[in-house]
Amino acid sequence: MRRIHYLFVWLVGLCSCVWGAEGYSTARLQVMASRLSLPGIDTLSAGEYTHFVYESHPLVVRVNSWNEVEHIGLKLFEKEAKVNKSWQVYDFLERYLLERNLVKGTEEEIRFGFDDVTFVTGNFTDALRLDGTELFNLVYQPSGGYQVKWSKAGKEILNMAFDADYQLISGCDMVELERNYLNELINFRSDSLQSCTVIDYAFPQTGTYYVREGSAYLIESIRNDLYFQKDEEQGWKLVDNPKKPYQSIANCFLAKEAGEGYELAVTLDMYGYKEAKDTVRLVDWLDLCRKEGCTSYFGMKNKTDSTYTGTVFMVNEACGFIHMLSIVFPIASLEKKKGMVEGRLFVYIPLRSIKDKLLFNITDYKIIEDEN
Repeated sequence: MRRIHYLFVWLVGLCSCVWGAEGYSTARLQVMASRLSLPGIDTLSAGEYTHFVYESHPLVVRVNSWNEVEHIGLKLFEKEAKVNKSWQVYDFLERYLLERNLVKGTEEEIRFGFDDVTFVTGNFTDALRLDGTELFNLVYQPSGGYQVKWSKAGKEILNMAFDADYQLISGCDMVELERNYLNELINFRSDSLQSCTVIDYAFPQTGTYYVREGSAYLIESIRNDLYFQKDEEQGWKLVDNPKKPYQSIANCFLAKEAGEGYELAVTLDMYGYKEAKDTVRLVDWLDLCRKEGCTSYFGMKNKTDSTYTGTVFMVNEACGFIHMLSIVFPIASLEKKKGMVEGRLFVYIPLRSIKDKLLFNITDYKIIEDEN
């Protein structure tokens, strides 16, 4: 389950810029900032800034809520374009094309020789010619990665192809990714819970039980279906009944409102055989994953006298990774509809690395029968 770092980590680690030690100020961003003239960047408050320039091309700098610089790049997209599940890819294009223009010669060969990025038409210097009036096209194929094109008046200016590799897309090695994730895990707070909006679903006119079918991941018994039951007073609501353990526990991880009242005692399994432990609200972890653009799936594995065990898969197809949380759910918590859930978390596992043996006997996943 251990992931391999890019070989250029030793090089970017030489930078000694003093930014936040526990956040998004990655070594690569520090290298870029040291090569640019960005007066006052260390004093910026949270927000997005576009008043800096490089070679007469406007830049975009984004500072997060902890006043840490989390993004520097050529301004290629409007803020409104970064609202879908591919927003990290837009950040990558802005950052990577600026970085390629900043780093020259032998250092470029060392640092970028390991990046599987191909310029089909043009090269990184052509990015400096882009002014926002071009036609932009992004195509993603799960087996082939990304191809992005800028064209104008029917002529292709720049055409790039690259893998859905999150270390490439994020600009972070695995140590940085895990460090940043831990920082967010500790500090992230979910927005106020929204009640389940039943009018969004076409509930049946008869019956008292309904499954809103989702989809499967890897095998049929790992799914993201939602389970509802009809209450005489409240109408249709999410199942939270200890007599329907599979459905109730699945709902907790697949529907934000169903996770209210539960806490997650999480152990983050980290590179170098390290681990970090913390306790967070379950709804905070769920929302953190959704903020990253993940789609959730759940598979139940087993039952003992006092617990249920299973795995939550947070899948980000656009960025090529999953988070995998192995959970132990006490029956007592299920009966009280609140309490502690234990979980062991692996983050940013490359999708290309998913094999049956990495999923802890994936064929063991099953639906636990109702216990009436």
